[in-house]
Amino acid sequence: MRIYVDFETALDEIKRDLAEMGITVHPQTMQDKYVGDNEDYVTTELQNYVYTVIDAVKSIDQLHPSQPWAEKEFNERISCKRVNPGTAYLHREEVWDEFLHDGKFAYTYSERIEDNVERLIREISERPDSRQLYLSIWDRCLDPRNMGGVSRVPCSLGYLFQVRRGKLHITYFMRSCDYATHMENDIYLATKLLEYVAKRTGYEPGNFTHFVGSLHVYRKDLKGVF
Repeated sequence: MRIYVDFETALDEIKRDLAEMGITVHPQTMQDKYVGDNEDYVTTELQNYVYTVIDAVKSIDQLHPSQPWAEKEFNERISCKRVNPGTAYLHREEVWDEFLHDGKFAYTYSERIEDNVERLIREISERPDSRQLYLSIWDRCLDPRNMGGVSRVPCSLGYLFQVRRGKLHITYFMRSCDYATHMENDIYLATKLLEYVAKRTGYEPGNFTHFVGSLHVYRKDLKGVF
């Protein structure tokens, strides 16, 4: 596992790894779209990629998320309300509009999280050494039925929190991550979650660890990345 002192270094090294070690994959679907005949969606991919950024909140300003979308999206996620479609997406309509069907998305993170951040905070406060401090995004009943382009399924699987040596750490599990379009947003939102939960529980925010099953860049985005 690679360990970095800040996000800027991590992202530079990830880009280098994609260029030097990525393999070519021809996916049939992207979200709920069939792309098997579209060469733009051929990917350069790293499999089962993992890295850690030490004391992640200290370098969060090195990330360049899509603002103001990211802040509004984060607030919807922790609102304890099932928001769909919400208003955050309006600040990134060029990305999200095509996934609206009858005025709603197949899912939103606020629907998956509901009030579980509050439950997580209570559990951390009462049992900080627990190994069960997990915030799940993947729905084991719904999402398997929607694989293969039937409907959108989350790229995020969930977030594991651990209190060790006086610091709160987060491990972010993803099945899939698009380096060019979404990665810095995903990292930013996870690190904001770490910062928020740490503040609510009184712990110093610690490390960010990221597991990605498929870390990739689409052919259409190669010129903007390399």
